[in-house]
Amino acid sequence: MTTKRHTGYLFKRGKIFYLEYKIDGKRIVHALRYPDQKAICRRDHAEARRREIMAPLTVADKETALRSVAQQLDVVAAERRAAEDRNAPPPLQLSDAWAAYAASANRPDSGEVTLENYASQYGRFVRWMAKTHPDLTSLRDVTAEIAGDYAGDLVKSKLSANTFNKHVRVLELVFRVLEEKAGVTKNPWRKITRKKQNPKSRRELTVDELHKLCRNAEGEMRTLFALGLYTGLRRGDCCTLRWGEVDLKRGVIIRVPNKTARGKATPVRVPIHRVLKAILEERPAGKRGEYVLPEFADKYEKHRDRVTDLIQDYFLAQGIDLHAPGTGQRIVRKADGAPVCKDGGRVATADTGKRAVVEVGFHSLRHSFVSICRDAGAPLAVVEAIVGHSNPAMTRHYTHVGEVAAGQAVAALPAFGGEVAPVLEAETGGVKALIQDAIGELDGLKAKGAVRARKVLEKAVGMV
Repeated sequence: MTTKRHTGYLFKRGKIFYLEYKIDGKRIVHALRYPDQKAICRRDHAEARRREIMAPLTVADKETALRSVAQQLDVVAAERRAAEDRNAPPPLQLSDAWAAYAASANRPDSGEVTLENYASQYGRFVRWMAKTHPDLTSLRDVTAEIAGDYAGDLVKSKLSANTFNKHVRVLELVFRVLEEKAGVTKNPWRKITRKKQNPKSRRELTVDELHKLCRNAEGEMRTLFALGLYTGLRRGDCCTLRWGEVDLKRGVIIRVPNKTARGKATPVRVPIHRVLKAILEERPAGKRGEYVLPEFADKYEKHRDRVTDLIQDYFLAQGIDLHAPGTGQRIVRKADGAPVCKDGGRVATADTGKRAVVEVGFHSLRHSFVSICRDAGAPLAVVEAIVGHSNPAMTRHYTHVGEVAAGQAVAALPAFGGEVAPVLEAETGGVKALIQDAIGELDGLKAKGAVRARKVLEKAVGMV
């Protein structure tokens, strides 16, 4: 049957009737539906609907006809949107979204500490929404404009660029993981511009500061600082170090760092310095439990902020400022430079009025370890292998001979907080002979790895 311009053409697909017609050569087809959006399956009802739709098109005025078609299309589009809304998942409330994210199988496999940080950052946004938009309660209520306003609030709070970026990344991640469940069609955080970062690294400690920290520490704090200084391990790895990872007879700690445990899980092998060995041997073998530092391990697993507070309090008690000059809290000092202590022995501090830039903390011991090893002449590749920063090529060559070189690097570290017996000349002579034998075995090998390993060993001989 020929399509008629102003009468339309009914046809059927399956059980549903469709209407087809043309306006100025443009073919228009749509299913016929009742007002409740149910499909029309009866011909008499389809015919009535056809007449209703085509009636405005029988007028001579072309402009009126086109306007009528546009209205009909708007009605169809509105009906489609209404149907989509009826089929969409129920709104996911902002207050329920975090629990949904944590339970989602699609989220990244983050560690416990990372999830705690994410929860805190997401919680800040929920509180801000409750204060500024109390009538908007679901994830899909959040528009790009609202996301921009929240980003502005983060800026007003004088957060560092790094912290600002973390907040935005977390919100983008939560919305992305939950977009299907929450019916979010566009992620409002995707176009928020990240801030340019200027990372402030922890500084290494001076020799005087190291002597002061190690000399005055007691109990588990003393062991904790010795581990940090003589192994370069991070705070979490020191707090949760197990005796099963400490081989006092071989003089090595074998540990998979927490930071990489969820990835390649490559262990680092850290030689035990003579000072650290003496401290570890103070606890008899029969009294060693699971953890080297059971009290700190318990605090770290349950209240990590408490561990940070204890370490910071100890730094302050030794008169060591935590923040960069002119920022954060500064120590109130006497005329002779000694810190002023309040009741209870807490060090008095005063606010500088500027955002805190922390430059001293437990991580400073890691920087100090690397710096002192390098000052003692340890090859960079050896130091990187010890602290876990080496590239895959160097890691492959970190064999038994590499352990010897690493042992010499750690042995070269001075004793902080007390004197210890020097390494015996006979021991160093034996180590030197072992390294020279290894160099002899590498002679003549042209492989790039062998040449590199030979250079490392030659530098190690000079350290003995």
